[in-house]
Amino acid sequence: MTTDDLDNNVPLLDKLAEIRERFLLRTRGELPRLCALLEGMQAGDSMELAQLQILVHRIHGSAATFDFAAISGSAGRVEHLAGVLLGTSAASAVEEHDLRCLVECGRRLVQEIGAATT
Repeated sequence: MTTDDLDNNVPLLDKLAEIRERFLLRTRGELPRLCALLEGMQAGDSMELAQLQILVHRIHGSAATFDFAAISGSAGRVEHLAGVLLGTSAASAVEEHDLRCLVECGRRLVQEIGAATT
């Protein structure tokens, strides 16, 4: 790659930096919803597991796309756990331990989002 090639990519790199920043701003704007869902889980309410899974699925994929590995990894763990819990039969209750694990992973995700920089 030559210096000219790098110079030609500057607008593209600037645009990518802008998109990464918008992702962080949007995701940080979703923290209140994420925290509310996690608080409900902590209180033993598993009724909104599907909403949690949808939210973290989007965060997981977008974070991976924009090279936020820590956010993507944490969101992936929450997504997986939510999926496992959603697969629990309606006849059996979701175990308190499983909800605690989900909440702990969710708190790590919140921390990763807060600590991320572009």
